[in-house]
Amino acid sequence: MRKIRVLVVDDAVVIRRIVSDILSEDPDIEVAGVAANGLICMSKIAQINPDIVTLDVEMPEMDGLQTLVEIRKLYPTLPVIMFSTLTERGGQATLEALSLGATDYVTKPANVGSVNAAMQRIREELIPKIKTFCRKVLGAPSPAISIPGRFIK
Repeated sequence: MRKIRVLVVDDAVVIRRIVSDILSEDPDIEVAGVAANGLICMSKIAQINPDIVTLDVEMPEMDGLQTLVEIRKLYPTLPVIMFSTLTERGGQATLEALSLGATDYVTKPANVGSVNAAMQRIREELIPKIKTFCRKVLGAPSPAISIPGRFIK
């Protein structure tokens, strides 16, 4: 059984590092690469062939929504989890991302009290979703998954 290969895309170095470190702790997950914006993301997908992408919404050069549109054109079945702050703009962007084909979303932890609390929230919310959408990689049966607006088997 091979590990789930994840591409972490976020313009904030600290967030890329935290998410990469947390994902790397899991024995079923490998961080195959990181990217600071959508342009880099698109070239990295072609290079490293990830099983799933975590994608920030607000980034320079090419933001998460533009990147998602390009990913869907070239890689229509590649799971993409949007990773965004819970703000009014972030909430609207998340809904737009889901309508553009994002597989799911996770809210970036903010104001949770400590870095450890933020890291725990990422562990509890992001890792299970990655494993759910990449069950075939882990050799587990694919349960039916309900996502707003669509049904995946």
